[in-house]
Amino acid sequence: MIIRVITGKIMKSLEAFKGSKPLYDRDGLLIVRGICRDRRFEEYNSIRDYLEDKLKENGFEIVNDREDIELFVDKIDKKLRGNNNSIYPDAFGFERLKRSFEEMGCLCDYVIGRKGDIIVGISMWYDKVKKEPKFVEVICC
Repeated sequence: MIIRVITGKIMKSLEAFKGSKPLYDRDGLLIVRGICRDRRFEEYNSIRDYLEDKLKENGFEIVNDREDIELFVDKIDKKLRGNNNSIYPDAFGFERLKRSFEEMGCLCDYVIGRKGDIIVGISMWYDKVKKEPKFVEVICC
């Protein structure tokens, strides 16, 4: 229940709650995708700066340490594997996803944060030319 509340608050702070859709919601893992409509995004120098500010605004500490990021990915992996799911994230999944979006002509970045036992990852991507829509995905576990 707490994961849904936290994810909802983050999606609201991104102004992405309306029309957002859960992609996965089981066993303490929630993945939600939406479109960021926050006009204040333009005030930031980068996607990373914006996402870090949103996580801090929601009381999260930013995680930059590679080991902590790998622990987050392992936590996701264990929750997915618990359902005998054939999709397994890997330690380089965030960077690989970022590169694939960049190769398609998108700007993309992600930020990971922690508050107690809860870890959240937010990614954002959008077309470099059109700059719209700004897709966001929040992973909370």
